[in-house]
Amino acid sequence: MFNFSEAQVLKLLGKLANKWGTGHNSITRILSKIENFLDKHSDKLKSLDKVKLLVAMLKDHSDQKFKIEDGALGMIIACLAYIILPSDVVPDFIPIAGFADDAAALKIAWDQIRGEVKRYKLWQASQLIDKAQ
Repeated sequence: MFNFSEAQVLKLLGKLANKWGTGHNSITRILSKIENFLDKHSDKLKSLDKVKLLVAMLKDHSDQKFKIEDGALGMIIACLAYIILPSDVVPDFIPIAGFADDAAALKIAWDQIRGEVKRYKLWQASQLIDKAQ
């Protein structure tokens, strides 16, 4: 089947981050596209909870509620862009393998931004506590 190293996937994600950028227009575009994609394909994604968390992070960043570190922001945008690209390393129309590479890219990106995800989850929890008081 298809075997790509972590370095190869990170290189591709880096290219996507550079292509999409991290400005407000890029964030708005990717949020719109990923939400449409999830409506159509959520049953095919194994790590839907992680994708939804990245989307929530991006929304809160866009709404200026939570500041994502620049490197993590680029990785999140690149990862979401990779997921929605129909013709990525393994095209999505190929049964099973088409979304397996998306899951692999998500895992690699997730590992890279683990600290930022943890910080976001702590922030989310603090927001719930503030609302309860």
